[in-house]
Amino acid sequence: METPKLLIAGLSQQTLNLVRQAVEQLGYQIVPAPAMSLALFLAHKNLPDIIISDLKMRDGDGLSFLCEIRQDDELRAIPFLFCLDQMPEDATELLAIKSGARKVVPNNLQPAEFLQIIEPFIDERLRDKVKRDEQTPE
Repeated sequence: METPKLLIAGLSQQTLNLVRQAVEQLGYQIVPAPAMSLALFLAHKNLPDIIISDLKMRDGDGLSFLCEIRQDDELRAIPFLFCLDQMPEDATELLAIKSGARKVVPNNLQPAEFLQIIEPFIDERLRDKVKRDEQTPE
């Protein structure tokens, strides 16, 4: 079976630590990307099975990143989840954040709780993912 790849976008060390604690025993591949440009590059390169993003990023923000992902034919099917230091208090802000994200969760969850949230998305992605043709290096 294929090893799931998780792209962790954003500057939150707490989110990265949470993901590591939640999946380290499972051998999942974690690809951190603190900058939006790097996250987009790595999303294309690795076609992750889930994208977990913060709102704060170098050279961009989580909402812009989500828009870029949703406009890309190859990336739009990847489940996108926001994992935030602080949950939005304003309904409009929450709606803006959810406008393409499958879920929005705080990053102060227990690792087991977090794993229960992300595993169905990863399983669904692995089941539905279409293998792309191998790219030959030019």
